[in-house]
Amino acid sequence: MNTSVAAIDKALLTEARPRPQPDVSGATHGWRVREYEDGGVDHVEVRDGTGRVQLVIAYAAGVFWALHVGFPTARVSLPNWRLKLPEGARCTEVYVGARFSLTRFSKGEEAVWCIHPA
Repeated sequence: MNTSVAAIDKALLTEARPRPQPDVSGATHGWRVREYEDGGVDHVEVRDGTGRVQLVIAYAAGVFWALHVGFPTARVSLPNWRLKLPEGARCTEVYVGARFSLTRFSKGEEAVWCIHPA
């Protein structure tokens, strides 16, 4: 299995099929959201205003995964594994899709992303 960046990019171009963005993608908050499907698994990728990947959520058969990407790795509260939210955190709804919505709770540099099934 070739794991070079070029090989992975080529595989994504041939295997992943982008889908149209939902009406509410968080663009007003400076977030860019991209949906794609790869091997029967739906993915939602969230980038900040500088283009840096903040997190990727995968979904299949009713199960959610937070993929470890970027540095530092985002803290994600999953439906079956809830994390404690920062006290006094500001809430920003970043993504609303057919299967789930994604909210970011932040206070200073501390942030927790929370998945809410539809």
